[in-house]
Amino acid sequence: MYPTQKIAKFAGFLLGNFVFSLSLVNCAQAQSKCVIENYNYVGQPGTGSIVPMIHFETNKNWYAELRYNYEDDQTISFFGGKSFKGGNDFEYTITPLVGFSAGNFTGVSLANNIESSWHKFYLSSQTQFSVATKATAQNFFFTWSEIGYTITKHFFSGLAVQYTIEKLLQSFEPGVVVGLEAGNFSFRLYIFSPFKSDRYVVAGVNYQFNIKRKK
Repeated sequence: MYPTQKIAKFAGFLLGNFVFSLSLVNCAQAQSKCVIENYNYVGQPGTGSIVPMIHFETNKNWYAELRYNYEDDQTISFFGGKSFKGGNDFEYTITPLVGFSAGNFTGVSLANNIESSWHKFYLSSQTQFSVATKATAQNFFFTWSEIGYTITKHFFSGLAVQYTIEKLLQSFEPGVVVGLEAGNFSFRLYIFSPFKSDRYVVAGVNYQFNIKRKK
C-alpha cells in the first residue's frame, strides 16, 4: 500500500468514527455554518459504499469541504474556495473551488458548486475536473446535477444525473430523487439508471446548522 493510501485510509477511519462530534465542536466555536453529510451506495460495485463529507462556511462566505471515498475508494479530499450569493425571488450561490486528493486517486482539482432556487423549484450542480499526479490514476471530469420541486413543507422530489468523462470512459447516469426535510436534517434517496439492470441506490442524510457570533 502506498504512503498516500495509508494516510487516506487512516484519515477516512478518523472521519468515519469521529466526524460528528468533532464537527459540532469546531463549528460551534469558529464557523457560521456547518453541514455534515453521509451517502451510502447500494448495488454499485467498485466504489466506496460510504461517502462522508463535511462543509464549513464562514460568515464571510469562505468555504471549505472535506470528503472521503468521493473521488475513489480510500481517497480523502480537501477543497477550499469562496461563495458568491445573490438574488431575490431567484436566489443563487456559486462556489468556485480548488482541491487536493490523496489515496487511490492522488491529484488536484478545479471545481464549482451551484445552488439556486425559484419559488418551490431548486437546482443544484457539483462539477469538477481532476488531474491525477500518479501514473496509476486517470484525469477525469465529473458532474452531479439535480432539479427538483418542493411538494410540501417537508417533502421534495426531482431528477438527478451524473456524468463522467475519463480517458476510455464516458458514463451518463440519469436518476430520480425523493427527499424529506425534518428540522435541520435532510434525507435523500436516489435511484440511478432505474430502468437498467445495473441500477443502484444512493441513500443520503445531512445535518445543517448555523452559528451566530456573539457581539
